[in-house]
Amino acid sequence: MGRRGEHSKLEIECMALEAAETIIENEGYAGLSARKVATAIGYTVGSLYFVFRNLDELVLRINGRTLDQLYAVLINALADCRYPQRCLLALGTAYMDFAAQHPHRWRMIFEHRPRDEETPTEINKEKMERCYELVEKQLKALAARPEEEIVLAARALWSSVHGIAAMTITRNPHAEAVQLAHQLSINLITHYLTGLSTTDFSNVIMQTAGRAVDYPK
Repeated sequence: MGRRGEHSKLEIECMALEAAETIIENEGYAGLSARKVATAIGYTVGSLYFVFRNLDELVLRINGRTLDQLYAVLINALADCRYPQRCLLALGTAYMDFAAQHPHRWRMIFEHRPRDEETPTEINKEKMERCYELVEKQLKALAARPEEEIVLAARALWSSVHGIAAMTITRNPHAEAVQLAHQLSINLITHYLTGLSTTDFSNVIMQTAGRAVDYPK
């Protein structure tokens, strides 16, 4: 445990981020507080706020680190992959595994809403985009489509994969739920790629643009 004056600002920052991640992993992000982090590293709350403007900034930094870790996991999943279909399935598997191993930090990326209105909400947008780009690269190798269609398809597919994780692992992060998440992910990706190979996206978009939708009353 540190004492005041023993560490540089950068060292306190690293200590605080690691301590906060441990708290979140063990208690969920709802259990995170500035006092708990300060106590864990042996400093006062005032010292913590000398490094981070507020708790929102600390959370955003943690989210950035989590996205970096997720990206590294996804890149590693592609290391020995040569075929786009298998690469997309490998990405889905790696994503589910990461969500299951770090459910609280993974959820915090998407569920945290800053209380401070001045806190930038898109600070990690580029890091999120990198994950989509991994999917885009595989889809480009599978289908000769315009760039805008590939971008749309990548987001549609990956948002659906994320939805499976949210509806299964988030509610019950145990072996049965993780296994179900993997099965659903494989089913989704396999059928989506089949549809991608047979659907003319540009015609679908042109035919449905501006069309009113009648909902059941």
